[in-house]
Amino acid sequence: MKPSDKEILYPYVLEDKPRFLLGWVLHALFRRAKVDENAMEGLKQLQQEGTLVYATKYRGHLDYLLYHFNLRRRRLPYPRIAFDLNMSLLLPVTRLFKVLFSQLSYFYRSGKFPSPYQTGFYGKALQDGTPSLISLIDPKRFISRFIRAEKDHLQFLLETQRNLDHPIFIVPQLILYDTSVEKDYETLTDILFGYRDYPSVIRKILMFAKHRGEAFIDFGQPLDLKAYLESQPADRPLHAMVTEIRDALIESIDSRKRVILGPIMKSRQQLKEIVLMDPRVSEKIESTAASEKKSLRYARKKAGEYFDEIAADFNITYLHLFDIGLKWLWKKMFEGIDVDSSVLGTVKEWARKGPLIFIPSHKSHIDYLLLNYVLHESHMHIPRVAAGKNLAFWPVGYVFRKAGAFFIRRSFHQPRLYVEVFTRYIKALLEEGHPLEVYIEGGRSRNGKLVLPKTGFLSILLQAHAEGFCKDLVFVPTSMVYDRIMEEQSYRKEIEGGEKEQEKLKHILGARRLLKRKYGKVYIRFSPPVSLNEYLQQTNLATREVPRRFAFHLTKAINDVTLVTPLTLVATAILGAHRRGFLYSELLETVEILIRFLKAYSVPMAASLGDSNRATQETLSLLLSWKIVEMLEDVDQEEETFYFVEDDKKIELEYYKNNIIHFFIPHALVATSLLSGREAEKKLDVIVADYTFMRSLLKTEFLFDEKENEAE
Repeated sequence: MKPSDKEILYPYVLEDKPRFLLGWVLHALFRRAKVDENAMEGLKQLQQEGTLVYATKYRGHLDYLLYHFNLRRRRLPYPRIAFDLNMSLLLPVTRLFKVLFSQLSYFYRSGKFPSPYQTGFYGKALQDGTPSLISLIDPKRFISRFIRAEKDHLQFLLETQRNLDHPIFIVPQLILYDTSVEKDYETLTDILFGYRDYPSVIRKILMFAKHRGEAFIDFGQPLDLKAYLESQPADRPLHAMVTEIRDALIESIDSRKRVILGPIMKSRQQLKEIVLMDPRVSEKIESTAASEKKSLRYARKKAGEYFDEIAADFNITYLHLFDIGLKWLWKKMFEGIDVDSSVLGTVKEWARKGPLIFIPSHKSHIDYLLLNYVLHESHMHIPRVAAGKNLAFWPVGYVFRKAGAFFIRRSFHQPRLYVEVFTRYIKALLEEGHPLEVYIEGGRSRNGKLVLPKTGFLSILLQAHAEGFCKDLVFVPTSMVYDRIMEEQSYRKEIEGGEKEQEKLKHILGARRLLKRKYGKVYIRFSPPVSLNEYLQQTNLATREVPRRFAFHLTKAINDVTLVTPLTLVATAILGAHRRGFLYSELLETVEILIRFLKAYSVPMAASLGDSNRATQETLSLLLSWKIVEMLEDVDQEEETFYFVEDDKKIELEYYKNNIIHFFIPHALVATSLLSGREAEKKLDVIVADYTFMRSLLKTEFLFDEKENEAE
């Protein structure tokens, strides 16, 4: 008689909580590992709806321990069973003896060791909702499956799912011990100890010992096996579905890895050779030599100099140093960085479709640093940043190149050879899969409004896509709003007629005084990603129209996700209704009217505006401390305090009002039409005509929706 299922114990199960000694060791080793926070709530929800099965690319005892410890520690569904992964050496002695006795007892009675597939052990665990772990690629297990026709993990899951009412969710899982970029050539370490993608035990231990503070657990999109089976033809072979699922899960894991690590890295010299040896660049070198009556040697040397002027020279060590320095800097300067991490999780998923192109608003020199810091902290490979050539001076240019910046001249009315080298460099970056960061406004906004977009760089990206250097481009419009801008005084000076000063080393050294002030919060918001392929299919535009229309589409998307903050709203209220001064009660009433208007149109607002009274009080106190707002206090304290803004200070409020003015412009134009003229009533067609005229008049001042129905 065979033993009952309950009597059979297997070495594939880890205790819910490791005993004291093992628990202490695991805590010492794994406590600094990080987990993708965006996935936490989703994992809990999936566990309530069905059975979770985590899928790793390769099997590994160290990986399993890391998953088990960190997920359990965060009170997330953690894998209690690892399919076919023998954990005997880590079991408590009493548990180990029980497992051995159970296995030997079964062997004595049946003449063979028990199979967890045949005895129903794995099946019951899936039925009971016990989270498990499987590996997708296992050379040893493949031989067993191929020669001995043993069960495949995915095949077993599909067969089990057919007999279950609740779904099995397979969640691709990735562990990275080292977040430095991968090279495209073999090293001696790769040959001796295995590749980073599939390291030997020795290399894995060494990587973990060296980088355990960087260890990061990431998750891909879950696959609902029940829904998958329902979508398949009834006669489709099981092995075909297994192959499809395995390929999809591996692709998900690999794409998540690329989002975090970036593409496999070619050296700067390799990129230089690719660019300068390109046939188009060679033709341009020859035509330049002929037109300028110079030798080919001179023209080739010039092309090389252009490449050196442009190209980044990324080095992960500088990135780590930047990260340490910026952590300290942001704590010194800001009260916090407010990021919508849920949308950023969506951006990670879209990165599978093609290179990410971040399109941020440009308000400050530190935009580059802030956005890349946020992306790095969110475990995304930082993009190559298009920086103005004015920032290429030493030592800033050198450091920025090492951190991933490349440099672009302000205008493309330059030697055609420069344009050809620059264009081919961008195509090379896209061909390798690098994300980019492009400031479509061309320069920083001095007045708080978005500058009308420039199309030169965008045209290069569109050309690269059309020529097949990438299958798709995924654009991510990004809004950056500051409670207080660092360059406030220099912008004011320029607006009042002063000349813009060229960036120099002395300005960097003089920036130390800025660290003595606090600048409130920074708010970063990401628009839903825009696939270029999908945009082109939906709009069906003529080729010559695409750059301009798409540029406006992206810029409007930045406006749409711009967050209304207490400071921008109070500045709008003061300048819109209280230019001559106000009582606090009057200001609060105006703020609440504006909030009701913004809510009616689902405009994104800071959470702190949920308590409008407190937000207004705190913002007013801030403006008083900055000496932008002043007050006249009643000595007898019988009347409310009267607040006012001197004329020379209103220009500072204008900047922050302009951050959100686009939300009010269409209604302001309609109101202007209604208030103009002497008629008691106005016909709709007259209002529409007025609106159309004013919109045309202001088209270089504000971004209007080109698809807008003016009558509406």
